[in-house]
Amino acid sequence: MSAIPGARTPAAAPERATLRHQLLISLLAPIVIVTLISAVVTYYYAFNFATLAYDYALFDSARDISRQTRVSQDSMRVDLPSAALDMLESDTHDSVYYMVNDAKGTFVAGHRGLPLPTEEAPAGKPLYYDGNYRGSPIRIAALHAVANGAPAAEQVLVLVGETLNKRRALANEVLLGMLLPELLLIALVGALVWLGIERGLRPLATLQQEIGNRSHRDLSALPEQNAPGEVRALIRAMNELLARLSFALSAQQRFIADAAHQLRTPLAGIKTQAELALRQQKMDEVHHTLLQLNTATGQTTHLVNQLLSLARAEPGASRTQAMQKLDVAELARDTTAEWVPHALARNIDLGFDDTAAGTSNGAAHAMIEGDGLLVREILINLLDNAVRYTQPGGRVTVRVATAKDRVQLCVEDNGPGIPAKEHERVFERFHRVLGSGAEGCGLGLAIVREIAHSHNADARLTAGANGCGTLLSIVFPRAA
Repeated sequence: MSAIPGARTPAAAPERATLRHQLLISLLAPIVIVTLISAVVTYYYAFNFATLAYDYALFDSARDISRQTRVSQDSMRVDLPSAALDMLESDTHDSVYYMVNDAKGTFVAGHRGLPLPTEEAPAGKPLYYDGNYRGSPIRIAALHAVANGAPAAEQVLVLVGETLNKRRALANEVLLGMLLPELLLIALVGALVWLGIERGLRPLATLQQEIGNRSHRDLSALPEQNAPGEVRALIRAMNELLARLSFALSAQQRFIADAAHQLRTPLAGIKTQAELALRQQKMDEVHHTLLQLNTATGQTTHLVNQLLSLARAEPGASRTQAMQKLDVAELARDTTAEWVPHALARNIDLGFDDTAAGTSNGAAHAMIEGDGLLVREILINLLDNAVRYTQPGGRVTVRVATAKDRVQLCVEDNGPGIPAKEHERVFERFHRVLGSGAEGCGLGLAIVREIAHSHNADARLTAGANGCGTLLSIVFPRAA
């Protein structure tokens, strides 16, 4: 396939750093930063120590020059031996300058133009300061001293300056002497940290191998023995996920098995009725067989609908509608009104009572957090059971009541009731009470319980008023 002109090809996603590299960087970065800060501090102090050492040398030179300054015949001169001048000028690293001024500030000898001190130096003691001479930064020592043969009140100013090359070289040597061992130490620490990370991440590699070697059908718990605390917490979370997944898969397999078992009989009956209709010649017989076929088809359709409802109510099933605030009283009132024709067809009095759902006039305050379709499915199944099993002329009442933090949805009938020993079993799938005389598939109350559990609600079955009939209650937590 040719590329479209002008179209941009998506850039490859950058490779994410591994946990190993992230840990290595996180552990070594502080060490490197501390080393750099230490290097800066070390260089600062090394340069200061070098400056202090060479300042003493400048002071000695300034004092020697002051001793060679003489006053004779009202003139001042500096008698420096040639050896001393050679020492000043023979430095291979730095340039050394000196200047002598008399008490009036008049230039006497040396290098004219050296920067003068900005403050008065105490007599006999040096004053150190930085300056710039002939385009280079220099360090200067200033000394006020009395020249030989001069009155004590007339002091000469001796300046000796030197460039900073030796000072910097000494500071660099100190810095390198300190930094090289630290760099070697960082390399050694990095290797040890890498080995430590490799050893620390070994349980994760073992866990990865354990999961990679498993079959997709093996949902047993992962072993937690000999695992560090952090990895043990991860394994425990994965085991909880595997347990939930195993439960969901078991529910799916159980549902498929139940559906196949329950659909086999009615489908076989429909097939038998269809074959019988094909063999019959008389229209009366064919008509009778088609009526039975239609009844069997309706029962099968009801069973399929119940199975679909049960699948939607299964734990972990995808919800078509998010949880939202629902008014149970309003939903129950509308659903009950829809079921009035079904009840009238069986000569059953179907009523609705919400006087306990909020205020005395029945205004609904029965708010819950739930899925409206599933909550309606609960009431449909309760009404279907009540109308199906209540004898003609009986009574079915839908009631909504509220408490402090609960909303109760009740369906009560005055039918034959359910024996106490069957109160728990009727919530099992495909369980039907013997001798009821009514047709059903035994899924209604199982659907009710599954939906109730998905809403953190309780499904309760008790006897009706005066011990007659059946009272089914769904107790929801009230919405905040």
